[in-house]
Order: sequence, then C-alpha cells, then structure tokens
Amino acid sequence: MILSPLRHRDFRIFWIGLLLSSIGSQFTTVAMAWQIYELTNSPLQIGLIGLVRAVPQVAMLLFGGLLADAMDRRRLMIVTQASLFVVSGVLAFVTVTGSVSSVTLYIATVFLALFSSLEAPSRHAIVTNLVPAEDLARATAISSTQRQIATIAGPSIAGLVLAFAGPALCYAVDAISWIVMLTVLLLIRAELPQRGGWRTVSLGALGVGFRFVWGHAVIFPFLMMDLGANIFGTVRALYPIYARDILAVGPQGLGMLYAASAAGALTGAVGLSLFGQVRKAGHWILLGVTIYGVCLLGFAYSRWFWLSVLFLAGSGIGDAISAILRSTINQLSTPDELRGRMSAINSIFTNSGPQLGQFQSGALAAVIGAEMAAGAGAVIILLIVVALFIGFPHVRDYRIARE
Repeated sequence: MILSPLRHRDFRIFWIGLLLSSIGSQFTTVAMAWQIYELTNSPLQIGLIGLVRAVPQVAMLLFGGLLADAMDRRRLMIVTQASLFVVSGVLAFVTVTGSVSSVTLYIATVFLALFSSLEAPSRHAIVTNLVPAEDLARATAISSTQRQIATIAGPSIAGLVLAFAGPALCYAVDAISWIVMLTVLLLIRAELPQRGGWRTVSLGALGVGFRFVWGHAVIFPFLMMDLGANIFGTVRALYPIYARDILAVGPQGLGMLYAASAAGALTGAVGLSLFGQVRKAGHWILLGVTIYGVCLLGFAYSRWFWLSVLFLAGSGIGDAISAILRSTINQLSTPDELRGRMSAINSIFTNSGPQLGQFQSGALAAVIGAEMAAGAGAVIILLIVVALFIGFPHVRDYRIARE
C-alpha cells in the first residue's frame, strides 16, 4: 500500500510537521530572492545567496552527519529548530523596521545554512527509526512527496503574500513554521537509539562514512552525476529575472515559477509510487535526468509564461524520478549506524550542489544573459547523461533487488 508508512503515528506527525516547516522555508526563499533583486537589480547578487549558503553548508553537513550517528537525532533537531526560529524572527524584525540590506540578508543566509545543515542528516536518518524496514522504501517516496507539496504550496502562497503584504510577513510565517516543527518533535513517542555520544565524533568516524560512499559501485557515480546536474542545472536564481524582465509576470508569477517544478516533481513521485517497484533503477534514473535536461532547455528560451510553467513542471517530473530512486538505493544499501554520515555526504551533493548552481547561474547570467546561462546548463546536463550511459554500464544497468 502506497500510504502504509502513514499508519505509524510518529512518522505521520513527523511528516505533517516537515510539510508545514518546509512550506514556511519556501516563504523565506521567495521573499529573500525577490528582496535582494529589488535592492540591487543584480543577477550576481541573487547568485551570491547560493554561494553564501553553500560554503558553510558543506562543512556543517559533515559535522551534522557525525552528530546524527552519535547522538539522539530528535534532540539534535529540537536545538536546530529553535535556532532557525530565531533567525527567521530576526529577518522579519529588520524588514519591518526598514533596516534590512543585502549584507543583512547574506548574514541571515549563513545562519540559516549553518543550522539547516546540522539538522538535515538527522531529518533524513530519523525516518528509519520511525517506520519498520518493510515500509522504508515507501516512507522515502512519501517524504519526497512531502517536499514537493511544500515546494508547490509554499512559493504559490508566498508570491501572493509578497505582492500584497511584503517580505516581512513571509519571514514571520517561516518563524511560526519552525515552532510547529519543534512541537511535533516533542510529541514523538518512539524511543530512539542511544548512540555513542561525543566520544564517537571524530575524523576517523567521518572517514568511515567517506570510504563507504566512495567504495560503493553505484552510490558514488550517481552522486557525481547529481552534483553536475545541480551545479549546471539549477536555474532558481534566474526566476526573479524571468518573472520581472523576460516573462513580465511580477511576484505572483514568480511564485508560480517556483511552484511549477515542484508540481511536476509531485506528479512524478505519485506516478512512480503507483507504478510499483522499479527494478531497472539505473535506466530510470538516467531517463529522469534526460527529461530534466530537455525541459530546462525548453524553459531557457520560452517567452510564454504558461509554456515556461509546463517546461518547469516537466523538469520536476524528471528530477523526481531520479531523486526518489537514488534515495531508495542509498537507504537500502547503507547500514543504520552509517546513515547519518551517508545522508550528510549525499546532502553535500544534493543540497550544496543547487546552492553552488545558483551562484553559477547568477554569475553567468550577469555575463551572457539569463537565457544563455540556463540553456548552457541544460546542454551540459545532457552531456553528463551521455557520458554516464556510455562509460558506466554497471551503473546504467543497476537493478534493485526484489523485496
């Protein structure tokens, strides 16, 4: 049954809490991108948000992965949720008082990245403690669905709130969402494993995680593909430019652009769940990335708003197919005592990659224009797929064993 993981109380309330907090995070994403473009009129400045977020994210993700395997994952998340609430609250305050600046937004971005990175490995790894092993693959797919629902609803509503009430209210909504997630964590009843504590946090323990990922015949090549796709195929930094200058749809349209790829990803996630177990995972992953690249190429040069929305939705479908299958492979192939570190290393590629991609696309757009920057990235993604298909047949033909 597709929704079978939701019959478990702790996973169900955790899923709902993540949904609401993820929606709140999208409010900050939309408001910050629009606000900094309004302050600076610079594509490069939008891209710098990604760079400022990515640099601390890489280091803190690794530390967060060590902590996730050494400490009570729920307690660690409680501390980070409270810290994120403070950052969002400060953003709302400085915006209301009129003291916000691009420097203020960059500083807030650093702190959001630090605390989110400490929390992310535990958020991924704790799922294995809330559902039995037979529901893990479905729980992974449902977790992906939750993220896509948030990325659809969040930007769509945020665009309207931004247009009619301004960015301060967007930041306030995000702050409230962290409180909701904090409450959910306090309601979880499951007894989480008591791990080794601080004495197990070491460079040696981190090295074990790296050796596992690097030595895996399939996980590592897919991670490298994902890094390349994220760096060259992340065009979210260009959405404010498309919304204001190319498609002329304003902040309301900006919310639609953010939501379109997530709507496609939700469609892809639901479709993949209905399709049943996918055995030829390698073929499907490469097909998903191909769809992603082709649709981004169409979006790059589209001048019609609804056609652009459709292309972004198609890119979301391709991305969901690839991401869900790769996540399933990661979870099923990794021992529980390594899942925090594996999730952290994976997040460097899947979370920091898009942030670096945001900087790359913004910087390139400042030189050659937004359309050329988006189109060049799409072509590079398709070349990466061709190289992986031809050069790595064991990855291309990888199959997931039957349950």
